[in-house]
Amino acid sequence: MPAPAGARSSLPSRQGPSDTSTRQEKTDMNDENERASGPLSWEATWAQALPDVCADGEWFADVTLRSHLRVGIGGEQVRLEFSNQFGDHPVRIGRSAVSAGGRTAVATFGGRDGVTIPVGASVSTDPVEMPVGHHATVDVDFYLPERTLFPPLFTGVSDFTCQLSEPGDHVGAATFPAVAAPPFPMPDDADISVHESGPFLRTVEVAGDARHAVVVCVGDSITAMGWPEVAAGLLPEGSGLSVVNRGVPGNRLRLDAGPANLSNGRSGLSRFKDDVLGTAGVAQVVIALGTNDLGLPGEFEPIEELPTAAELIAGYETLLEQAGAAGIRARIATITPRVGSDSYDDGREQTRSAVNDWIRGLGPDVAIDFDEALRSAASPLQLDQRYDSGDCLHPSDTGQEQLARTVVAALLAGTSQQEPAVH
Repeated sequence: MPAPAGARSSLPSRQGPSDTSTRQEKTDMNDENERASGPLSWEATWAQALPDVCADGEWFADVTLRSHLRVGIGGEQVRLEFSNQFGDHPVRIGRSAVSAGGRTAVATFGGRDGVTIPVGASVSTDPVEMPVGHHATVDVDFYLPERTLFPPLFTGVSDFTCQLSEPGDHVGAATFPAVAAPPFPMPDDADISVHESGPFLRTVEVAGDARHAVVVCVGDSITAMGWPEVAAGLLPEGSGLSVVNRGVPGNRLRLDAGPANLSNGRSGLSRFKDDVLGTAGVAQVVIALGTNDLGLPGEFEPIEELPTAAELIAGYETLLEQAGAAGIRARIATITPRVGSDSYDDGREQTRSAVNDWIRGLGPDVAIDFDEALRSAASPLQLDQRYDSGDCLHPSDTGQEQLARTVVAALLAGTSQQEPAVH
């Protein structure tokens, strides 16, 4: 189906040479981007983590994706990162654009409209001259002209949705011809619903006069559900902080997902370098993992993978060492209550309690007490009813807000803000 009349009116075509996109071309393109950006200091204002879920993918061609998201910090220029990190086939982007504040601008790749992302690679657009406000709503469009393997659109309930179009190039269309994809209920009777999030778009970065310390939140579904976005929305302009979300539903601290559950992603230990240290402007990390290390074995993963408290603590210590070596500040969240959840038992509870005691022993400069924030005063081993989504494990919207307030209080209480790590 051809694009609707007027879809391209504000986005003139800039046809460049066709490219087979070898890895050398990607390197040359990124070098060109860097030269174009000059002394700009790029900082992540929105992010997601991409799990390895291509094994269950579905093929599409001649479609446009529109990602609708809310950024944390603003800037005078924008840059988009697209990733094919876990793909089995190259991904061709025909055109791309970003919209904010009633304006739409093309996003080029080394001066060209399109790019092919090699397997295992990521590419960034050229800087886009477009002011983006603090907490602004942003749309990112990109057209996939060729047959493309989509990962299953994994889910989150944070302030991010991705729409798939009817056939055609609809980049920049005033009215986007989306194929309906309604939210669907969470399992385990949780009183929340999830929307389809989108593939390939990994990070939105901004550059401007102000400098910010980027705080990367690494976690599982509790994080993917959106407390980092809520925290970003609570931070006032001028706080000097940008909070971004690298949560993956089903993620564990120690072990990568088994072959039957690749959508749970690589472990926190495995993805720390890419998802934390590879984030533009990173200065701090909040590690909110451990729940699935206790919950998945025996139900979705082999029971032999159930960790001891010492094994979980060793995992946290490894991440603390990696963060310290990179010059960024690490914070660790305690594991939230699990009584009443499907995989709860006394042994796992004893492990959770021992790990939480160790985390609290690291002191307030490191520990962020999610357990205390969400637990019931009358029954401390379970979630407060106000914060329980219904499955005795995942926080409700009110619970997410409580976690966001807890994180913001910890971040603003810091005695000093670190400079971003150099990339």
